[in-house]
Amino acid sequence: MKTAKRKEPKMKHYMVTHTLKSDEAMEAYFQALETMSEADIRGAMKNDKASFQMQWNAGKADKVMFCWWKAESPEAIVETLGDMAQLFDNDIREMPNVYDFKD
Repeated sequence: MKTAKRKEPKMKHYMVTHTLKSDEAMEAYFQALETMSEADIRGAMKNDKASFQMQWNAGKADKVMFCWWKAESPEAIVETLGDMAQLFDNDIREMPNVYDFKD
């Protein structure tokens, strides 16, 4: 008898605009980051359903951050962020077309 191979869910690309909700949220976010190593951050932001890839931010000069995620769904990103998701308004957009022209 032939067994059907289970198809693994495919990760999709998402660009997320995370906007901190307040100055207090900004302080809490950056304070949390100061206590974590890059390995800690990576470990907390990666699982079977979502994987944080890159972030662009201006530090405390702006409340907006842009992040590239690979995830099964927008909900998987929010779940992976956990309590931290509550600090932000999260505009999550799937980006199915990816062109890589980096030097």
